[in-house]
Amino acid sequence: MKVIIKLSKRLQAVAALTTPWRRIADIGSDHAHLPIYLKATDQIDYAVCGEVVEGPYRIARDHVQTSGYADQLIVRLADGLAAIEPADQIECAVIAGMGGMLITEILNQGTQPLQSLKALVLQPNQNVDVVRQWLGQHRWRIVAENLVFDENHYYQMMLAVPDADRIDYQPIELLMGPVMLQQVHSEEDFRAYWQFQLKQKQQLLAQLMRASEPITAKIQKVQTEIRFIKEGLDATDRSTNH
Repeated sequence: MKVIIKLSKRLQAVAALTTPWRRIADIGSDHAHLPIYLKATDQIDYAVCGEVVEGPYRIARDHVQTSGYADQLIVRLADGLAAIEPADQIECAVIAGMGGMLITEILNQGTQPLQSLKALVLQPNQNVDVVRQWLGQHRWRIVAENLVFDENHYYQMMLAVPDADRIDYQPIELLMGPVMLQQVHSEEDFRAYWQFQLKQKQQLLAQLMRASEPITAKIQKVQTEIRFIKEGLDATDRSTNH
């Protein structure tokens, strides 16, 4: 019996970024919810579900078996992008729900599979700026972004496609997202997240300034981040009023 998985708001937003690619790889697939959902809703024809740990691999494999899509969803025990084989003809790789440093490590180790991909959908839980910088330096252009609030957490995600040239994103773009900053209107979750971050940074700055031995470099870093966040919020606010 074919089943349709109900995705979390986070994964729903990730799923939306995989369009129009019909052959995807979900790296760190966990329970394989994303590929099962995409197949059940006829958004993909084929997917590789990659897991590096035996336990999650078995869970993903069992879920795919019971989903009724075992012929179209292939579960592999492999490290990162090594789960992708040339015969799969994968167009888009999804790496979601892990730290930004780990995502860049996976990308660095996946040089060969990356060469044939048409898109990357990435959702880092931390160090989002590091992921954006990696993409620009390795000639991947961010063409879509999203930020959603789900189960008391904010999640940023992006779609990138290969580019002929290296992209040097500005510090404010690395922090807040080049596409997000250019949107005609900023989404409610985007503004709420950065207003929250602004308040947190301002409180941190006040604590640093009161320290018995203030660390100048740390203070300057936080001051710069506060300036960028204010600039980003002002820019998106102005575009909303047009």
